[in-house]
Amino acid sequence: MGKKVRIGWDVSHLEFTIDDHYYYSVLKSNIIESGASVATLKSLEFLNGFDVLVLNYPEKSFTKREVKKVIKFIEEGNRVVACGYYNNEDGIADCVNSISSNFGLTLKKDSVRDTLNNDKGDELLLVTSRVLSHDYKVRKILLPCCSSIEIRGKSNSVVAMSQGSKSLPGTGQIIAAQSNFGRGEFILIGTCVFWDNYSISRYSNLRFSINLLLGS
Repeated sequence: MGKKVRIGWDVSHLEFTIDDHYYYSVLKSNIIESGASVATLKSLEFLNGFDVLVLNYPEKSFTKREVKKVIKFIEEGNRVVACGYYNNEDGIADCVNSISSNFGLTLKKDSVRDTLNNDKGDELLLVTSRVLSHDYKVRKILLPCCSSIEIRGKSNSVVAMSQGSKSLPGTGQIIAAQSNFGRGEFILIGTCVFWDNYSISRYSNLRFSINLLLGS
């Protein structure tokens, strides 16, 4: 039997908590059913013993000390998943970038729209099959209210892109990205609501969410 993955879900930067039954009960129950564990963190001082750190819509910027702790956490072979939102709502892009910029990833203050590849005709409810990693058993995913991401550095790669147009090769925006750092990785997703109770049962969102957290 493999090692049980321990997920730390930060709430010290005013994130949406995994313990909110209305929004995240499906994700939490599936984490547990997958053989992992998840606990809320009231401080990044308590990272020891965890394998994955989730920063789900942080509304409070990260201090230099906290950034150093996260960098060390990743260098030691662990994973961080940070999730933003569109249009810099609540200053979310500024807060996310206070940590993601240290890994060459920047959440833009925009909204990605797609008039053709969407859910229920809503251009802000992106649907894409362009999932390039963490894609085990993933066909399509729904990413509502998503910002695009800028990548810098050779160690960084695209996780997912908006579908773009088949008639215009090369179109599509980066909506999820990854930085390989030390022995671990920092993953940035352009939205925090792809794994809430509304979205997680749609398309391959549940499989994608578990892949991000447990690795595949």
